Amino acid sequence: MPRSLRAKLYRVALVRWVDLPRSLIRSLTLPLAEIKGGGLGWNAILRFNDDIDRVTLLPGKPGKLKLAFKVELLRAAKVDAGDEIDFTLEPDRDSREPDLPEAMRREFQARPLLGERWQAHSVATRRQVVRYIFQAKSADVQTKRAWIFLERLAETGSLSPTVKN
Repeated sequence: MPRSLRAKLYRVALVRWVDLPRSLIRSLTLPLAEIKGGGLGWNAILRFNDDIDRVTLLPGKPGKLKLAFKVELLRAAKVDAGDEIDFTLEPDRDSREPDLPEAMRREFQARPLLGERWQAHSVATRRQVVRYIFQAKSADVQTKRAWIFLERLAETGSLSPTVKN
């Protein structure tokens, strides 16, 4: 059951956040999410200004959870830090695991160590990599992008490019 909320946006660096009382969020029974560094968050579906987004609420100030809003959603609604916004949250129980490109799926099956290295990264990072791969318009470019990340995993265990001195 979605819960209607109202909160004031604030800005930290380039991100816009709202703080929400833990007690209010507890009543939503949101599923737990592992976050980088071993902490816990809570997965939710955000409905704001006729848009839907999958979000993770994070620990915040004492007694509060914080929620980041995508700037593009706020721009579309013509709101920014200091404005009060209305939105709804509901539990998001679906898997956050991204659907892999075929080249990556096959390679992880053939080389389990690569799959383990992939799994060592956060779900958010894995989703970001897959989103980048699928943003390419042609299948050839998608495959090339997938192989860039596969080669990085094989060479360094990381998804980030290494800086060479």
